[in-house]
Amino acid sequence: MNQFSNNSVAQGGEMDLGLRSFMLGTYKYMVAAMAVSALTAYLFGTYVLLTPSGNLSSIGHMLNSPAAAIGLVIGIMVMFGAVGRKMYSMSVGAVKVFLFSFAGVMGVWLSSIAVMVDPMISVRIFFMATVAFLGVSLVGYTIKKDLGGIAKFFIMVFVGFVAINILGMFIPALAMSGTAGFIFNLVGLVAICGITAWETQSLKRIYYNTAGNPEMAEKMAVYGAASLLLAFINIFSILMSMFGGD
Repeated sequence: MNQFSNNSVAQGGEMDLGLRSFMLGTYKYMVAAMAVSALTAYLFGTYVLLTPSGNLSSIGHMLNSPAAAIGLVIGIMVMFGAVGRKMYSMSVGAVKVFLFSFAGVMGVWLSSIAVMVDPMISVRIFFMATVAFLGVSLVGYTIKKDLGGIAKFFIMVFVGFVAINILGMFIPALAMSGTAGFIFNLVGLVAICGITAWETQSLKRIYYNTAGNPEMAEKMAVYGAASLLLAFINIFSILMSMFGGD
């Protein structure tokens, strides 16, 4: 009996160490992808979007158009769906190409937002987004309660939030501002934070499902990093809408 208990404890310790390594690997990939997004945003914003006179170029206006917003949303769904379906047949390198290509695309989109805001405000909001992301991700990692049920509600709320934002580009009457706009963005922020906590919890489940298959675990860590990067960028963009005009 004692030998069985000792073996169980040892196996549990190995799983916990493996989970820790898996999560740290996921966050390392995410940080690397964030660096790619930040560098892309800086270079594209400085050398492409801004004209010598300091005005936003025609490309910048195009990136802020309703068509670009719709294309980005559809493109993200298609990319994540395609990679998710082909995960078993893809190589680790191919999934990494997806992650860093996605990071570059998001960097281009972020540049169209950042160039219209004071750099110091952007830095402040970046740190706000980082604190918010780390906080909700920690909740998702440590909480024992299954967040799957409430995550469905948050996903529906966030889809509605995105849809109303896009419709507001076509119908000015739907574009919210002032106190109503702040509350609207706050609802979207709460929804994406809830989704982020659920995604972090789901990564733990993914690890246990891929235990014994190091290659698949590596691919899922990279794919999970892309999902978390998207969540962080959503948090950042909503906070930018709330406080970017300060």
